[in-house]
Amino acid sequence: MGDGWAWCAAVCAGFAVFAALAEPCVGVRLRALPGRVCEDWVPSAPLVLQLLGAALESGASIPHALRAVGTCCAGSCAEAFAAVCDELSAGASWDDAWTCAADDPQIADVAATVCATLRESWNEGVAAGDRIDATMEQLETTERMEIERAASRLSVRLLLPMGLCFLPAFLCIAVIPTIISFAQ
Repeated sequence: MGDGWAWCAAVCAGFAVFAALAEPCVGVRLRALPGRVCEDWVPSAPLVLQLLGAALESGASIPHALRAVGTCCAGSCAEAFAAVCDELSAGASWDDAWTCAADDPQIADVAATVCATLRESWNEGVAAGDRIDATMEQLETTERMEIERAASRLSVRLLLPMGLCFLPAFLCIAVIPTIISFAQ
């Protein structure tokens, strides 16, 4: 029993030494990645809403918060939010300003969510924090429902393979030895 623990400790020590030696190699490889890796990245709506909530809580106006969040997210998000801010600065209505962001298929869903969430805040001066929290809760509930639905479909799909694996094992381990012991 003591030898098992010694082997376990030796293996863990070996992995620790390997990780300590491999870390510089990983860092060098990460720094060598080209900058275009994140160009097509599109942030999720909850992430954008959390960033907007933080920017608005710090006292930024809605256009400044949109521009700051777009800059943080980069890529098509930055372009879409900058276009919305430019339209709002030019005096366009809230819905007209968001038409330019809806044209980009990558960011259209996120833009529609942000537009719907902040519409009352822009048009009527309602505090944005409560609307952002409500939208985030709704998105979380929807995502949780989709995950539960997918999990229930998966459990049904796994039933047949599990039954086909466990039934022969159960027969070989429990039923056949019992029958043989009774037959003797």
